[in-house]
Amino acid sequence: MKNRILILLLFSLSLLIVSCNRSDYKRTDNGALMKFYTINNNNEMPEIGDMVVVDVTQRVSDSVLFSSELLGEPFEMIVEVPSFKGDIMSALLNMHLNDHASVIFPIDSMFTSIGEDLPPYIESGTLTEMEIVLKEIVRKEVIEEELRIETEMRKSNEESMLAPYYNDDNCTSTDDGIIILNLNKGKGRLAKAGDIMKVYFTFCTLEGDTLLDFSTGKPYELVFGDMALGQGFYEGLGLVAKDGDAEFIIPSSLAWGADGFQGVILPYTPFKFDLQVVDIMTSDEYEEEQAIMMEKEERENAQRLKEEPTKIANYVKDNNINVQPKTSGLYFIETEQGIGESAQTGDMVIVHYTIFNLDGKLIESSYDYNQPIPFVYGENQMIPGIEEAVGYMKVGGKARIIVPSQLGFGEIKIDDNLPANSTLIIDLEFVDLQR
Repeated sequence: MKNRILILLLFSLSLLIVSCNRSDYKRTDNGALMKFYTINNNNEMPEIGDMVVVDVTQRVSDSVLFSSELLGEPFEMIVEVPSFKGDIMSALLNMHLNDHASVIFPIDSMFTSIGEDLPPYIESGTLTEMEIVLKEIVRKEVIEEELRIETEMRKSNEESMLAPYYNDDNCTSTDDGIIILNLNKGKGRLAKAGDIMKVYFTFCTLEGDTLLDFSTGKPYELVFGDMALGQGFYEGLGLVAKDGDAEFIIPSSLAWGADGFQGVILPYTPFKFDLQVVDIMTSDEYEEEQAIMMEKEERENAQRLKEEPTKIANYVKDNNINVQPKTSGLYFIETEQGIGESAQTGDMVIVHYTIFNLDGKLIESSYDYNQPIPFVYGENQMIPGIEEAVGYMKVGGKARIIVPSQLGFGEIKIDDNLPANSTLIIDLEFVDLQR
């Protein structure tokens, strides 16, 4: 189902929103609005629980938003109960092997089915089309048997993988079966239920694939007793005090067991758990620490706001910027003049951006995702500095803007490189607009 989610996600990022022509489509018995290009009435049809292999192309009008053929391989997906009337699952249940068809449905239904609000730049009732070629059907019974065989094989493999550790005199194990490779208990007390632990840790498969990695940066904070990562993770934490470290192997029976986790973690997967405990605090101690840190942060934020005009002036001088600030305080330095239209209130504007802090540290760039960002101009969907800058530009134009904190994220801390009351340096490209 990962592929299906990808299709929906890519659609939610689409930039061209218009209407489909439904005149050639017919309503099926289960509510799908479909058009068949090729139909093979004598071929088998998929049922709920079967796996199908399909080529999928998604369009809005003549604009191709997504195509599996462009990725070079078809999709595999499990046929499920339709999440809304007329969705892609409804369409598949009307198709035969080797059929070529398309289905259209209102975009509102799709967003509702995934628990999301319809983006403001998409008109309610807009239709999207999914063109489907059904290339293969694998029956539910075959999948279940293959899964049973694979599960039994993984169970046997895990027993073989863990046996050398259980038989190694240099390793010890707990009563529950956690294998202790190394243990430096540290100093002080061990954690009790409800304590706050600050830790560094990694959680990897024995083959070396990393599931979680919190081994650098700020220590990860958690409440001791939280079983989200399984009983073995919890028990391992309980064996190490402050300044201690350890290496454990967690058998699958103390992790995600015979079921795995949502197709991401396979059944009978043991894990290697590396742990370093930085601190253990009671909830009261933690709250007191947080209050002290908040007071300090507020002082630093106030000082940063006080110093901001001087720092902006120094940046302007050091970079030989000759333009004067706008009335708002925004500096707009045009680097390439656009030749297209100017934005009007209500237009859907598409921009690329690259954000730096005042020290030149790269914060984020839409170019890294190869995905420009759409927003409705004049409806405060973007920070004020970008909204204002777009008003000075035409499609195709580029500019560098210096955005005082009150036109940026204000008192919101993004990360350590962009704390509250931070000036932004933004390179902006006005890619396109839709009236």
